[in-house]
Amino acid sequence: MTFNTPRQRMSDKRRQHIFSENCTGHNVAPCCLCGRPIHRHNDRWIVEHKRALALLGKDVNTNCGPAHYNCAQVKTHTEDLPRIRKAKRQQAMNEGTKEISRRFARPAGMVYDWQRRRYVQQPA
Repeated sequence: MTFNTPRQRMSDKRRQHIFSENCTGHNVAPCCLCGRPIHRHNDRWIVEHKRALALLGKDVNTNCGPAHYNCAQVKTHTEDLPRIRKAKRQQAMNEGTKEISRRFARPAGMVYDWQRRRYVQQPA
């Protein structure tokens, strides 16, 4: 059994099967994101993974559902991509392949004086 990778196109047979599984009427299924009806032959729709593959979602029919093209684009750009970027940053930090970029480097030979609220020369 072969699994589709994100770069491979889903077969038309599997795409139609996912739509048929969610079908509530004659060629009509609810959008898995907004709930409005999708007409199989009249509306522009895609198969959307409910949990993104990059976030360890499985490529099985139960994780997929028909969605309006515009709804899927909004979900991808507002929810999935930011979460994927964050997960990749966290993974890089845990592996030690990326240094923290926001860390403030303390000046050499200086200590922070809390009363004066600034860095001062380290007392000898």
